[in-house]
Amino acid sequence: MTKKEPSNLMRKAAAELFPESGENQATFLSALLSPRPRGNAVIWTVPRRDGELGTVCRSTLPEWIPDEIELLQPGIKIGLSDAFQNGEVYSLDFSSVITGSAMLALRDTLPPSPRILDLCAAPGGKSILASVLLKPGLILANEVEGKRLGILRHNLSRCRVADAFTQRLQPEDLLQLAPEQFDLCLIDAPCSGQSLLAKGIENPGCFHPSVIKGNARRQLRIIEAGSGTVSPGGSLLYTTCTFSLRENEGVIEKFLKRHADFEAVEVAHLSDFTSPFSAHPCYRVYPHLSECAGGFAALLKRRDDGSERSRAPLSSSLLDYPVSASSKDDTD
Repeated sequence: MTKKEPSNLMRKAAAELFPESGENQATFLSALLSPRPRGNAVIWTVPRRDGELGTVCRSTLPEWIPDEIELLQPGIKIGLSDAFQNGEVYSLDFSSVITGSAMLALRDTLPPSPRILDLCAAPGGKSILASVLLKPGLILANEVEGKRLGILRHNLSRCRVADAFTQRLQPEDLLQLAPEQFDLCLIDAPCSGQSLLAKGIENPGCFHPSVIKGNARRQLRIIEAGSGTVSPGGSLLYTTCTFSLRENEGVIEKFLKRHADFEAVEVAHLSDFTSPFSAHPCYRVYPHLSECAGGFAALLKRRDDGSERSRAPLSSSLLDYPVSASSKDDTD
């Protein structure tokens, strides 16, 4: 097999990410061009049953990973398992667990039965993770792309996510319908997806400046709208599956300059992943330094002005589509 060589754009990105370490540049590029097998993570939506899914790597996980999470050995497929068929487990990339775990920092600060908006929700992993970690009273899972809405609804239904509703609305429309109505807004932003390469998935053009620039503009628009749905004292979790500075720290920097009522907050258990590219706490995961394909997370909190607010019922038009059963799944 012919050895793949990194493009000039990939080399430039590696040099930008690891300016003081040629070795890190080389191993990062190798992880993208010659990816090693990686096991998926599993979220248990019921109490975990050890040994049921085959060989797992629970003992190798950081102590802060909740009991509901397991990491499978590479090659294990769970789609035919009873646990999967019964909606007791959901399979997703381990990077999504690491970045999404920033939600753990909110366990002691969110109100009971919080309202959660998952703004870019398909295929449903972040909503399911939130339902397990935070026990929300309501999840509104939104997906703009109609072809992805069906799989989102199915996954939430199969995993019996309680009090879940779906919508297909532009972020700006959601803002108009539900200003300051959610305790947490999840934004797993559409991005250039550079970490897909570390999973062996072809992604031509993901390092091209025009692709990155276009995504960053869209991401800023999404986070601007999403932030308006967050109640005072509430939080916003911004995540991507890319390494681009412009799509990650760049978006956070621009947003915080425009929104003095938000601040980035530290996530203590992710301190080993702290990004050196921002004065604000942000977190990066790399494929050559972890078991993950790669990702980014920043947890933002909206300052509470101290005024009392009564929680208004959500618009009935937002709750038109409670989750119901469907017939197909593509998470594994």
